[in-house]
Amino acid sequence: MQRLLVLCIAFLTMTAITKTYAQETTATLSGSVSGVNGEPAQGATILVKHEPTGFKTSTQANNKGTYFIPNLKVGGPYTITISYAGSKTEEFKDVYLSLGNNPDINLAFKQSNSELKEVTVVAAGKKTAAAGLSVGKVQLNTLPSIGRGIGDFTRLTPQSNNNSFAGSNFRYNNFTLDGAINNDAIGFSNSAGGTSGGGQAGTAGAGTRTNPYSLETIQEIQVQLAPYDVKLGNFTGGSVNAVTKSGTNEFHGSLYGFGRTHALVGKSVDGLKTKMSNDFYDYQSGFTLGGPIVKNKAFFFINAELGRGQMPTFYNAGDPGAAMTKAEGDAIINKMKTQYNYDPGTYTPGKIFTNSNKFFAKLDFNLSPKSTLMVRGLYTSGWGNNLERTTTNFQFSSTDFTQHTNNINLVAELKTKINNNVSNQAIVSYINVHEYRDFPTPMNASGQPYGVPATPFISIDNDRIWLGTWREASIYNMKQQTFEFTDNVTVTKGINKFTFGTHNEFYKLSYGFLNSWNGRWEYSGGLNKFLADQPSRIRGVFPRDAKIDNDRNSLYDNVPGSSYNVNLTSLYAQDEIAITKKFKITPGVRVDYPFLGKKFPLDSALNGTANYVSSNPTYSHTPFNEFTNKWLGDATISPRLGFNWDIKGNQTLVLRGGAGIFVGRMPFAWMGYASTLTGNNFGNIDYRPASGTTVGLAMNPTNLYDTVYKHSPSAASTREVDIVDNNFKLPAILRSNIAVDYKFGKGYKLTLDAMYTKTIHDVKFQQINVKDSAQYYTTGPTQTPYYVGGKNNSQYSNVYLLTNTSEGYRYNLTAQLSKVTNGIPVGKYSTLNLNWMVAYTYGMSKDVSNGIRNSFQSNYEVNPSINPQNTPLGYSNFDLRHRIVATISGALNWSASNSTSLAFFYSGQAGSPYSLIYTNAPFGNSSNAPLPYIPKDQSDIQLADYKKSDGTTYTAAQQYADLNKFIEGDSYLSKHRGQYAERNGLRTPWNHQLDMKIMHELKLGGGKHSLQFSFDVLNVLNLISNSMGHITFVTNVNNYTVNFLKFANDGSGKAPGSPASGYSPTFNFLPPPAGVDHYYTNDPINSRWQGQFGIKYSF
Repeated sequence: MQRLLVLCIAFLTMTAITKTYAQETTATLSGSVSGVNGEPAQGATILVKHEPTGFKTSTQANNKGTYFIPNLKVGGPYTITISYAGSKTEEFKDVYLSLGNNPDINLAFKQSNSELKEVTVVAAGKKTAAAGLSVGKVQLNTLPSIGRGIGDFTRLTPQSNNNSFAGSNFRYNNFTLDGAINNDAIGFSNSAGGTSGGGQAGTAGAGTRTNPYSLETIQEIQVQLAPYDVKLGNFTGGSVNAVTKSGTNEFHGSLYGFGRTHALVGKSVDGLKTKMSNDFYDYQSGFTLGGPIVKNKAFFFINAELGRGQMPTFYNAGDPGAAMTKAEGDAIINKMKTQYNYDPGTYTPGKIFTNSNKFFAKLDFNLSPKSTLMVRGLYTSGWGNNLERTTTNFQFSSTDFTQHTNNINLVAELKTKINNNVSNQAIVSYINVHEYRDFPTPMNASGQPYGVPATPFISIDNDRIWLGTWREASIYNMKQQTFEFTDNVTVTKGINKFTFGTHNEFYKLSYGFLNSWNGRWEYSGGLNKFLADQPSRIRGVFPRDAKIDNDRNSLYDNVPGSSYNVNLTSLYAQDEIAITKKFKITPGVRVDYPFLGKKFPLDSALNGTANYVSSNPTYSHTPFNEFTNKWLGDATISPRLGFNWDIKGNQTLVLRGGAGIFVGRMPFAWMGYASTLTGNNFGNIDYRPASGTTVGLAMNPTNLYDTVYKHSPSAASTREVDIVDNNFKLPAILRSNIAVDYKFGKGYKLTLDAMYTKTIHDVKFQQINVKDSAQYYTTGPTQTPYYVGGKNNSQYSNVYLLTNTSEGYRYNLTAQLSKVTNGIPVGKYSTLNLNWMVAYTYGMSKDVSNGIRNSFQSNYEVNPSINPQNTPLGYSNFDLRHRIVATISGALNWSASNSTSLAFFYSGQAGSPYSLIYTNAPFGNSSNAPLPYIPKDQSDIQLADYKKSDGTTYTAAQQYADLNKFIEGDSYLSKHRGQYAERNGLRTPWNHQLDMKIMHELKLGGGKHSLQFSFDVLNVLNLISNSMGHITFVTNVNNYTVNFLKFANDGSGKAPGSPASGYSPTFNFLPPPAGVDHYYTNDPINSRWQGQFGIKYSF
């Protein structure tokens, strides 16, 4: 099959002789011409001239009198000339074209004296079935954008939410620039949400909070959610494409700078109203230059931009709401320095920096009236550190690391018109991305190097306090090379437009990452466990042929990663059929064929592992002896059908919609785990107590392997295996929508859109090295299983399985109203342009796995569930519910040389979902995020006394009184007493965000030069009042989860461990922080208003 597909692609490439509708990068022009008696004006000539570059192309009307001109540059102005034998030549000037929505120009000649009977210019509107959004040059220039990235504009999509579209995982989006892929293929990025913000999630550089390209290079942005055009694929979320600017026959350029300092940031919203630290600043500056190389033939456009930003850490030790006190910090530092001669760093305020350099160059060539060539290069370098402190997690400075991203992106596009009915578009691109992490050199108590490359990562009190080398930084070196080839061809024949094409992405990946290479020591049950050297769990990875720690250390500079290739290929064909001038359908089919360059080896011991069969099974999986290691390598056929009915024939009432199958992508980091943790190369330490005891080992920062091996050889001789299930397939969905667009009155437009998505294939994670011998607690959460039978194979610490599920669905209902009004007289000499839009969306999304973590283990362990082995359908992390989005912008033209614009953006959303979980769960539960049971009354839960961090005793009676008050005060919990809490069943309050931009433009030198002065305000509501504009969220460290109830230690202080049958658990209630009645928190930076000044000189 693989060879056959490659041959088909080669054949199609050599025989590309058809016409392209390149919706991703270009605009089109179409219409009809009729003669004196209404007959089709066959042979009428339509000449199109792009005035800025002098490019000309033409076509003739066919035997139906219709014409179609593809592959035109986005923007304008264009001059369109239509001539017909014996009739007067007609000319249309100042025509502007955009991605997907362009005017039809229809002519009806009256008689041979050259007079026209009728000229109809049908305004731009929805002429496809697709659901989505287009953002043009005016919006990019006038709408608020403090981040100056495309995320500030894709948020205009009513169905979007924090880089998620239509309730889908943000990792399932597809980003393209000039029609060529621009994704973070490996996808090893932070979860969306919280204070981590920054670069667009899913694009290269997101891990450094860097936008992949300068906003000054972008001409138009398009978001598509349900495009039935078969050329678009490799996404199950949203397809986001940006088209870049080009040079023209005139030299144009700009110098610009945008920035903010602490003086332009509001006070804190924690009640203390503290000012922003003087350490805060953020700015971008750069230039653009474009013009002719050879007039009417060759053009250039370049941009260079640098960005520098810095912000302080929040919730430092001792601060109100901080997760750690200064006294706790001093105790930790004292122990580490005196016992281990190790300095864990500081707990005082730190700095988080974000830096970037960008360079962009583009060449355009008008090779002939029938062909154009574009060559474009982009280089982005970003680097930023990661030291984030929240109300629930505290990081010592030793955990800090700096991530680096270097991204080279090269693209060439050739567009060719072969004849009036045939044209072709070909795109090739090459991407080279290198990401790596640096971490601080470990220091001893005297301030000298500690003598080891990295120290163990230490987690205290159930992830409340962290110190040591970050567990995902000690070995991190990712390299990605991507080659892309796309060829689209279209033939127009009568009422048909046939499109054939191929799109291919070939990835060469070097995955240089190992989690916990430096060791990972966990101390559950409070700070006292750490101070008493009583770890509850020890984890680490090491080469299987190494027996001493020095061998491990020598490999820090010689990263033991893996290399693998992933190939995403596709063929497609469709026919756009104009059944009538008002009604068209677009049936098509796409065949996606993903395959690997080589198989990942499986450990031989897997085949001999017994398949434990329970009389009362709680989960199922492919038997160990049946794993074939064959996955991907199967073609998926994706039929699609779209329709568009222009009911009145003038775009005032349009009914559109369709249905189709879409095959997407997933982060290749998951494949990296499967290629690395095969069981052949690395051993895995995952040492836990066999019963309710601690591990009983003091930490050894210099020799993890020997420390564990000498104490328990079996604990240090196991290995973890990550397996991909037989016939695993990439995510795929069935998506359909139905929509109506209605224009009425003076410039009003109403859109109603209903969209439904059904999962065909999605991801599911399991831990299958657990014998399915489930027991259930005798009291309390009687449905939560825990496993007492041990492992299926003692040679493995864990065996994680990535498999598919067909469970899941999403739907979105949207109503949108907009109005465009230009040229409103104001006074004697002034005019006003006023545009506004408001939309409401109700969306629901359910899935089995949120899939936002990087490892198999994390995706399994922290996915909230009653039974993590068989997670039922639940609310997704990307569940939207209610969202209102609105914009209003006005431009007052004071004179020919002075204009002022004012624009507002508003988003109101019904919060974000989150889950309550048990913490300190028995190891037999096999999960770190079991969903809790909500007691009906005091007799329905057993609570135990425990000591708080301040030394006071929190009695069981006090706990229940507080627990009951909390449950009764929460609308969700009070309605679900006697039931289990659902995954993501709770939501934070509504978030309201109002942003503003005011800009004044002064034209000089007869309009050839201009100065723009702008001021953006993020969170205007907070500018009005410190009590408004609060942006709430649940910290994202554990996938939007909150520790609600804790499995209590027994009377001797021992953790639950791995209980035997008949276990009757007791719990501790973990209330919200003192002084508040909720677990969510305010974003310490985005809840404040922020201002940004900008100045731009253009010529």
